Amino acid sequence: DNCLRPIGPAAVFAGPAYTVTGESVRYTGGDRAKLEAIDHMPEGVVAVWASRCAKSVCCFGDLLGSAMRARGCVAAVVDGGVRDTAYLAEFGMPVVARYRTPVQGVGRWRVTGSQVKVWVRGALDEWLCVSPGDIVVGDSDGVIVIPHDLLEEVTAKVIEWSRIESGSRADIIAGMPLLQALEKYGHL
Repeated sequence: DNCLRPIGPAAVFAGPAYTVTGESVRYTGGDRAKLEAIDHMPEGVVAVWASRCAKSVCCFGDLLGSAMRARGCVAAVVDGGVRDTAYLAEFGMPVVARYRTPVQGVGRWRVTGSQVKVWVRGALDEWLCVSPGDIVVGDSDGVIVIPHDLLEEVTAKVIEWSRIESGSRADIIAGMPLLQALEKYGHL
């Protein structure tokens, strides 16, 4: 998505999606579903938090991030708000988020499901469905989601495009006119 921004320096990450979704709602007591979702999080995943709420409260902060990192989570992609950003920027696990907020989510936002299909805002479509196990890749340009069943096909395309771009870049740096590079490589 074009509106997700890193909290701290941009980092490269990839892994299978571990999905968490929730809602803005007033409640009392602890959010046991949120804690259980994190307690069951396996090593090597990218946590995808789908808040489905307007800019208001946070659904993710330093304590959740610390617990996830301790379990071996690779990164967190938060389609919603985060707080404790000074800590998150330095704590060693990439976090990208839609917005920052000082407003605590306790009693205002709760988890309604984990390891289920979730909907997050997309760049090409307004909403994007992310399923558990889809591959989530992030770098300084942003985050993409590759449906698990398309991984082999997408990987082959990425290898092909990388080869073409590396060749065209070398030729352009060596002085090849852009129109000639377009003819040779098919796109720029």
